[in-house]
Amino acid sequence: MAVGMLQMLQGVTKQQYDQVNEAMFGQSPPSPDQVPEGLIIHSAGPAENGWYIYDIWDSREAFQRFTDDKLGPAVSQVFGDQPPPPGSEPQFFEIESLAAPR
Repeated sequence: MAVGMLQMLQGVTKQQYDQVNEAMFGQSPPSPDQVPEGLIIHSAGPAENGWYIYDIWDSREAFQRFTDDKLGPAVSQVFGDQPPPPGSEPQFFEIESLAAPR
């Protein structure tokens, strides 16, 4: 079942978000052929105190594979040994309804 993932990254800037994308894909945003396997939709944007990310994935396991293979190493490259921002743990929920124009 598809899952939604919401993450609030306090203190993270657009520049840092772009740096992580560039570390993963060589550019920000990634090209359509670079979209990770299992990702249905990705959105990201500024919040009052940081950066929001909202994704829909085929499964939580698909998100975890992406995190292990791509996102984790890229975050380490950009942020080094800095601890993650407080409250940045992803929140997941099952998608019961999804409407998207085709």
